[in-house]
Amino acid sequence: MATTDSAWAPGALDGIRVLDVAEPLGSYVSRLLGDLGADVIKIEPPGGDPGRRLSPFIDIDIDIDIDIDIDADEQDRVSLPFVRANLSKRSRVLDLEQREDQACFRAMAAQADVVVSTEGVKTWAARGVDLGQLSTLSASLVWTAMTPFGLSGPYGDYAGNNLIAEAMGGLMLIQGDDLKPPCASPFEQGHHLAGMHAVFGTLLALWERQRSGRGQVVEISMQEVVAHIHFTFVRYAHSREIIRRPGVRNPITPNGYYPCQDGHVFISLFMPHQWDRLAALMEIPVLMDPAFRERDYRTEHVDEVDSGIRQFTGRFDAWTLTELLQRHGVPAAPLSTVADLAANPHLAERQFFTDFEQPPHGVLRSTGPLYRASASPLQIRRPAPPLGERLANDTAIWLQGQNRSRLPLTDLPQSLPLVGVRVLDLSRVWAGPYGTRYLADFGAEVIKVESSKFPERRPNSPDYAEINRNKRFITLDFQTAEGQALLKRLVAISDVVVENFSPRVMVKYGFNYERLAEVRPDLIMVSMPGFGQSGPHRDFASYGGPLMAYTGMALLWGYADSPLDAHSKIAHPDYIASGTLALSVLAALHHRARTGEGQFIETAQVEGTAAAMEVAFLDYFANGRIAAPMGNRDPNAVPQGCYPCQGHDAWCVVSCSTEAQWRALAHLIGGDDLESAPRFATAAERWQRHDELDGLISAWTQQYTPHQAMHMLQDAGVPAGAVQTGEDLWRDIHLRMRDFIVTIAHPEPGTLEHPGMTVRLHDTPGQVQRPTGRLGEDNEAVFRGLLGLTAAEFTRLTETGVIA
Repeated sequence: MATTDSAWAPGALDGIRVLDVAEPLGSYVSRLLGDLGADVIKIEPPGGDPGRRLSPFIDIDIDIDIDIDIDADEQDRVSLPFVRANLSKRSRVLDLEQREDQACFRAMAAQADVVVSTEGVKTWAARGVDLGQLSTLSASLVWTAMTPFGLSGPYGDYAGNNLIAEAMGGLMLIQGDDLKPPCASPFEQGHHLAGMHAVFGTLLALWERQRSGRGQVVEISMQEVVAHIHFTFVRYAHSREIIRRPGVRNPITPNGYYPCQDGHVFISLFMPHQWDRLAALMEIPVLMDPAFRERDYRTEHVDEVDSGIRQFTGRFDAWTLTELLQRHGVPAAPLSTVADLAANPHLAERQFFTDFEQPPHGVLRSTGPLYRASASPLQIRRPAPPLGERLANDTAIWLQGQNRSRLPLTDLPQSLPLVGVRVLDLSRVWAGPYGTRYLADFGAEVIKVESSKFPERRPNSPDYAEINRNKRFITLDFQTAEGQALLKRLVAISDVVVENFSPRVMVKYGFNYERLAEVRPDLIMVSMPGFGQSGPHRDFASYGGPLMAYTGMALLWGYADSPLDAHSKIAHPDYIASGTLALSVLAALHHRARTGEGQFIETAQVEGTAAAMEVAFLDYFANGRIAAPMGNRDPNAVPQGCYPCQGHDAWCVVSCSTEAQWRALAHLIGGDDLESAPRFATAAERWQRHDELDGLISAWTQQYTPHQAMHMLQDAGVPAGAVQTGEDLWRDIHLRMRDFIVTIAHPEPGTLEHPGMTVRLHDTPGQVQRPTGRLGEDNEAVFRGLLGLTAAEFTRLTETGVIA
């Protein structure tokens, strides 16, 4: 992908100015804003952003002419995490501890559209910025604050990172090897997900600003973003279920790793017809019993089922088996490494991996964008900047306020940002409905289309209620000609259409983008195929487990010495896809507001999942290193791990990324002797003796409960967090004091407590306005009220099963 100005395609945020004052925790947020076309200036301290010192590196052997002092050993290496988080930006050095530079920053911020930060209210108050009275700086400024625990509440000042957020958000406890400590995700998936929600929130605030002329604070707590996924909270609230790590067991069978002659495949099926197809292929007499069509019966006879499947899969190599199963509609994928995916023929045909110039190294290769957009693509606009680019002229331009056009302030009453936007939601299961719910939470009118012929609801399911609040519910059989005509009439009055069928379905019924754009020329349509709409694997059936295996995430999410069967089995790609959906729709709305142009967006889940591990692919292509599972270890934070505490399956995570944090930890658990021990004097020496350190930390943590240990460590200045269960989340005083937990009275399954908003807009916050309705609850309001059907027409179409 070219990175010269002349090669830029129009961006959804062309003309938007962003100041990035985020630590590495939040740098990816402004990277995405830059990829969307915003002009991003990264503010770095005189010694350079800490992200420049994160491994893995590319070693380079050339002279670098930089007029800012940095360590000599940093002149001959390029940090790949820094590159990944800081593409599409420029750099400006300011010392925000000095009054003169603070004043310069405030002057620049007053002429910016967005500021992205990761520091709290007290820090910014000391720099002359009152986040509670942001209008004194600029009435139209959007200030996006992404922090571990948010800007308020008992833990608002606690230190944190991805490990702490995944522990405190309930993610670590629910997956992986139950004979080992809970394990964080590879390549900081909680951090990645929170970054996408921060971009979504920023786009929401900019959208609201078009209406009112006013900016506001956008607040993202990493803990809250993580706490809302995988249903750990709502299942405890509903039935007091506590989800824990399954280990080698398959809670739903088959849904796991099965050996082949040259590796493993992940097979995942939930529907009776999928079992019928697998059973027919296996030809194992005992498994042909119709009783095995029932999921609960298979679970009761899991050993018999798994033994038969293993007997069958052992006859094939992984790709032969995958293609055989997929031809018969059985979701499956080979367990891949990063190298396997880099050579994958499907992604090669789709030209997913992309090259870009990164001085002084030269050309780097990486993953492509999170999604593909036909009119305003997400793309790298420039390389990651060298430290302290000479931006005197650019800064002067920023400070020329008279050259900046500002939206006039209005006296319109505050409302939800997306009021007036209508979304036709054809998606099913998790990823699509979750993404459209994010839009509905902020005022979009989301019309969810279902069919009684193909029900996706489960009686009394808290999961379905979780992801479908704030929507209107209709039924429609668009396999009929009259149903197709009604659907097109709905498209004509909708701004956005979302679907996640296989690529064949929408073409079969004439609902591909080209046909629907004839009905609504400025339509924004989002398609969410698992493997994309082109390429040799376009027709592969996709669930989260096979996608995890196919992309390499499953292999990396665990411990190197754990059995493969104990690696992650959770459907994490669904949450990447849902965040991508919300982000992409808001970006497309911004583009349409400026140009009048609709567009087609493809969010292939396989590509979004690979992009979430971008550093692994940068490292592979640049250095030839194939990422391997590391458990909770991280060479950028030593020591780091998950340590046993008092109680059953009770743990606390600790992460020290600075010398000050290490010294505070050492003094707390071992006094002066440990703090001054020569064998732990440097991070490199601590890395070499990590096992010894883990033993020392474990001996200390075992004296306390997880929350005792967390509070004592945080009080000493050490980033730490309890590994929370669903029950812990339900009891969490911080989440409750921040009003993260909302109570909704649903017709089905009744009154429940749910996670609230993942994004907090301080002036125009999201709201729960409607519970999850019954099947077809809004048929009359939509078909008669919006489409204008007569009573007779409505009755006839209902009786004939078109509206059903």
